Amino acid sequence: MDYARYVVRAGDTIYKISKAYSVEMSEIIQLNHLKHPDRIYAGQILLLPITKTLEPIPGEIPEPNFTYAIWLYDAYAGTDSELTAITTYLYQAVLLDRPEFDALLRPIAYDELRHLEKLALALRHLGVDPRYGALSSGHWVDWRSRFINYTSELCALLDANIEDEAKAHRVYLELANKIPISEIQEILTEIACDEERHYYLFCQAKEQFCSNCACPPPPPCSPDPAYTPTEDPDPPGQSGPPDGARG
Repeated sequence: MDYARYVVRAGDTIYKISKAYSVEMSEIIQLNHLKHPDRIYAGQILLLPITKTLEPIPGEIPEPNFTYAIWLYDAYAGTDSELTAITTYLYQAVLLDRPEFDALLRPIAYDELRHLEKLALALRHLGVDPRYGALSSGHWVDWRSRFINYTSELCALLDANIEDEAKAHRVYLELANKIPISEIQEILTEIACDEERHYYLFCQAKEQFCSNCACPPPPPCSPDPAYTPTEDPDPPGQSGPPDGARG
């Protein structure tokens, strides 16, 4: 593919450029190795995977919030994410091939599918493309099947699921506290409550089928009422987001 050189102008953003030239933001970010796509500057040269003349398209384009979106991408379709959880739990249901685990794992996988859809809507609300992947060290990484946990021993599998759900519960509450947008906070809090329920379901399964089954309770599934989010969060790479939603 041929590439065109684009000189960034004052007021440009990756979102505006991508819309003006019908190029995906992720393509621009990956092609130019942008670790902080919200920090481009006038005079900077970007490569674009297009061949047409680079004349800007007039009109205002709603600004995306890259900081919040990068955080949500990790939970949406990063290494430890809802997409990973869906595929892992369905794999486990088929692998174990036992009615009691099918009845446990499939409904949880379908819950995670609903979470995936809600996070996709949240990403659209932030003005970005809800494609399956996330930024890693400044580079876009598409979701891959190697992210799936292929553990096959039953108790180890349940231990991993318990750990993942506890971590997801914690991360979603942290995100709900860090993103001061009520619609997204509602989504994240609802997901956190589901993850808490999943945690206890896996704990119950471990109590039934394994020994050494103590599961400490996770914190309540609601944001900290005393927390007051700032309007200008730390940019990615400085005071970063929580880890991915799943371990």
